[in-house]
Amino acid sequence: MSPAQLNRRESWIKAGVGFAVLSFVLALFALNRADADLWGYLSFGRLFWESRKFPYQDVFSYTPTLNPWIYHEWLTGVLFYPLYQALGAPGLQALKYGLGLATMGLVYLTARERGAHPLSAALFLVVITTVVRHGYYPVRAQVFTFLFFALYLFLLERARLRGHFRALYLLPLIQIPWCNFHGGFLAGLGLIAIYAAGEFLSRRPFLPYLWIFVLASVATLINPYGLPYWEYLGRAVTMPRPHITEWSSVFLAYQSGIANIWSLIFLLLLVFVTLFGMWQSRWREVTASLTLAASFTLGVKHIRHLVFFLMLFGAYLPVCFKLNLDYAQSHPGLKRLWQLASMKIIVSTFLAILALFNFSLFALRSPLSLEFPEKPPSHEDLNFFYYPLAALNFIKQQGLSGKILTKFEWGEYLIWELYPRCRVAFDGRYETVYPLEVEEIFFDFYYARPTWRRFLEDYPPDLILLDRRMRVAQLLQQEPHWRQVYADAYCILFAAGNK
Repeated sequence: MSPAQLNRRESWIKAGVGFAVLSFVLALFALNRADADLWGYLSFGRLFWESRKFPYQDVFSYTPTLNPWIYHEWLTGVLFYPLYQALGAPGLQALKYGLGLATMGLVYLTARERGAHPLSAALFLVVITTVVRHGYYPVRAQVFTFLFFALYLFLLERARLRGHFRALYLLPLIQIPWCNFHGGFLAGLGLIAIYAAGEFLSRRPFLPYLWIFVLASVATLINPYGLPYWEYLGRAVTMPRPHITEWSSVFLAYQSGIANIWSLIFLLLLVFVTLFGMWQSRWREVTASLTLAASFTLGVKHIRHLVFFLMLFGAYLPVCFKLNLDYAQSHPGLKRLWQLASMKIIVSTFLAILALFNFSLFALRSPLSLEFPEKPPSHEDLNFFYYPLAALNFIKQQGLSGKILTKFEWGEYLIWELYPRCRVAFDGRYETVYPLEVEEIFFDFYYARPTWRRFLEDYPPDLILLDRRMRVAQLLQQEPHWRQVYADAYCILFAAGNK
């Protein structure tokens, strides 16, 4: 076979594999269970567009709130609300898929920029997508952080490898929308700082990275809050969040049942592949090692940060396995097998079946809709997020209104559905809205601690909507000043007043 024929065959295989990987990524990203935070974004967006001014004070809560209200995801809501109003769920989902594919594409391009074989880069992309996909429940502000982090990584690695530092001046410009879409922009600043440190230790040019770091940091002041935004971030980054599962450590997530043993095994396999790849390729990259170590440490501490390690893993490690693919093509015992696998009839059939299966799976998952589960899969599953739709219908039909105390995870959806007729006591916007003292006594109530009645005394509600399986719901049934006005298999609604 002539070199030209081999090149055409290899190009054809690359295209087929690329199409199959695309279908696989889409199938994995086809998640449609509406995330609780989505309604907080939409509520802010509605308030922004309808009031015609920037909301610096919270209007959705009846308990004391911070002044000003620093909502680090404000631009997400400003974008999402008109999109949702115009196109509904399909508009939000289409945006999610576009951002997700662009993010994975940038990870792939970074791996190729480093010299990885296309098949190796594609294989690693498949591996990381199986976990990264959990960040794409529709539709979270994190999707912007994932995209911008991948773009930062591509530009930084390209500058490091080629010495093209002018492109780095894009980073401060990217930082402006990023810091207004989501507080995860700190990951971008951290990545620049690590590149500066790594290049300094490698005795390579590092001053361009320091200069860009300064410019990108200054660019974050272009926000509606100015310097107080950084004061908020200082509190938000250092505060504990024991009530939010994605902020748990890997070990705590396993102990509490959030992660299973297979998740731990998968993480250990990634570590093994990383160390093995470094060993067999005689790894000497200080900068990449620092970024991998830092992201892995943060990921172990807070599982929500593992996505950064996975993206770095997918960008850095494929080049370490290029030698193995070359070996498979040149070794006498494997060369024939490689040539057989390169036959169009075999490969085309396999790739076509794989792509058809993935696209079918994508379509069957109703990829452009939003799902609102009304009950958990089992009565014992207290961690599963579902929507109290029947209880909300009852509230609307009966014309109930006033101050409402509800389950932490339901607060933002109640804001979206019931404001202004009802204002909530506490919700998932958490530290962006509520002072620490309100948070503390709310969770005393939430977990039925000995002082659980204090919240009712300090911030008395008119209505209380809870999961009836909660301990505090059972205690309220015994309280003379609260009467049950609605109940179903999972929800219970109380109104103030003697029984």
